[in-house]
Order: sequence, then C-alpha cells, then structure tokens
Amino acid sequence: FVSNGVSSSSFEYTYVVLTSNKAKTVSLLQKLQSYTSENQPDTGFVIENDDKLFLDGLGAHSSEVVMHYQILHQVWKTGNREAARRSFVLTDSKIYLLDETYSGDGTNGAEEKSNRIKLGDVSLSIIDEAKLTKVTEVRAANEDPRMITLVILPANKLKRGHRWRLVCNDGESAERLIDDVRNACHR
Repeated sequence: FVSNGVSSSSFEYTYVVLTSNKAKTVSLLQKLQSYTSENQPDTGFVIENDDKLFLDGLGAHSSEVVMHYQILHQVWKTGNREAARRSFVLTDSKIYLLDETYSGDGTNGAEEKSNRIKLGDVSLSIIDEAKLTKVTEVRAANEDPRMITLVILPANKLKRGHRWRLVCNDGESAERLIDDVRNACHR
C-alpha cells in the first residue's frame, strides 16, 4: 500500500515489467531493492527466486535446471497470423514455448476484470515442448538477425516434425539463445 502524508487514503499498486534479458532484469531489481532499502526501509521489498515454483507450474521435474528464459515472439511462415508473444524456456533436458500472460498488462481484456484474478498474477500455458534430443537444428534467419528457427523432430512416428520461428528483441538476444540451445544439445 502506498499513502501520502497529506491524505488518509491508501492505494495498492501493481507494476508488471516485462523484460527479455535476465542480466538487465537482475540489474533493475537490484537497483530497486537498493533504492527501496535506502529511502523507504520499512516497505519490506523482497526479491525471491521462483525457479522451483516456475518449474512446478510447467509440470517439469524438480531436478531440471532453467538455463535460459526469454520473452520473444512466435511468427508463422504461412497464414495471415499476427506475431504472438511467447516465453522460451531452456532447461537441461527440454525446451518449452509458453503462452505467459500477466494480469494488468493490457493484453487480457475481459479476464483482467475478473474478481478472481489479482493484478500481477501470471498464467502459464505450454504451447509446445520438446526434449533436447529432438532438436535437430538451430539457425539464425538470413534476412533478420533477430529471427531464429528451431527444427524439431516428432515425438513419435504418429506426429509430424515442426519448426518454431521465433523473433527476439535484438540480435544479441538471438545469438545468446542460439548459443545456449546449441550448447545444451551437445552436452
């Protein structure tokens, strides 16, 4: 709750900050924590590592380790579909493509007006997942340094192989994602 000394009313604020770079996110959170502890020591501002809760939310084995997490966009080669915001997660044994929505970020419309959902709540749903052994190719697109294609073998003979066409925020993020997936696949 935030209150000013002049008014007796208090307001609850929730801020949703979407970043796609872990290093920048950690730096931002450290600055916020430092500022808060110096200027408002009684606010109780705490940063917690939710990797275990995150993996439990995915239904992943608790022994999996998150090696890379990035917010990006998925695009399709055919069809007239808009790019969709996705979260890419690389663990030591799998890759996940998630639909990650935040209550209060303006993208959920009617859901945000529900009384059951609190501002700042995160909802995860798995769009696709694959074992690292099924990833056959990770390549950068020629036309845009932010674009990546992952070629994935089918999980069994009844399914088809497929490609994830992903667009990162910048070329550096794309290179880091490519390097991390290639390194994880070659372990």
